[in-house]
Amino acid sequence: MRQNKKINIWLIKDNKRGHDKQSEALANAIRAISNVEIIQIKYQTVWGLLFDSFLVFMGKKIATKKPDLIIGAGHSTHARMIVSKLFFGGRTIVIMKPSLPIFCFDLCLIPSHDRPKVKSNVIKTNGAINNIDNESRHSSSVGLILIGGKSKYFVWNYADITDQVNKIIKLNHDLRITISTSRRTPEHFISYLKSNIIRDTKIILYEDVSTDWLKDQAKKSKFAWVTEDSISMIYELVASGSYVTPIKLTKKGNSKISDEVERLINLKIINKHSGQRLKTRKLVTMNEARRCALIITSNWRLN
Repeated sequence: MRQNKKINIWLIKDNKRGHDKQSEALANAIRAISNVEIIQIKYQTVWGLLFDSFLVFMGKKIATKKPDLIIGAGHSTHARMIVSKLFFGGRTIVIMKPSLPIFCFDLCLIPSHDRPKVKSNVIKTNGAINNIDNESRHSSSVGLILIGGKSKYFVWNYADITDQVNKIIKLNHDLRITISTSRRTPEHFISYLKSNIIRDTKIILYEDVSTDWLKDQAKKSKFAWVTEDSISMIYELVASGSYVTPIKLTKKGNSKISDEVERLINLKIINKHSGQRLKTRKLVTMNEARRCALIITSNWRLN
């Protein structure tokens, strides 16, 4: 049931699409079950907030409504979130393992692969927060290949990754396959891939599409392959209902990301590394934004 009083949500952004998408997903999930106004906060530095805070201290009114909830993702949002709470009130919700101590925030939504400690103000999430539903409109003739980028956990080998992409295309010649890059994909790798791909396959650049492109593409791609450094994209595809297979990368050593990929493989949520299109035995959907929104509205009296 929707609440009577309108809840004001401040979104503190860092202008990184992956982070901002998570904040927006949570805010929209709360709005779906509560009476909410979402306010995009314009301040990009702490100093702008401090200036308005000073005006409030001097008895001036600011145009922006004071927050009930302050949501942010990304390290650069932390200080702005805390200053916002100190001077304007509200509760802070940080979406990530924060660089500041956990007690600095009212609630931390932390991916389980980051191995957060059990705390009263911590919710473990399955990967990055997303607000994606399986709408059962996938096409068995549509495939998607998602390319991540350089990572401290994996070796980024141009030839090896391109060979795996070509193998996927070759083994699935009847699929309409689209390849998409990400924010971390090196420009030189994109050039290398375009020069060495075995047939004319559409390559979509991350910066050329809207924030909803991946969400829409995932909902119609029955089969998807993702470089295993990109755990967030793996979870988005799982949530959409796609059959997901990781593209293998050389590990620099055991890491939280490689362990999480192996865990999902062992649970049969995603497939083992393969160029063939495979169906997972255990198809699951994970709308983490909705799950977290329900916990927040159930446990916090906001009306």
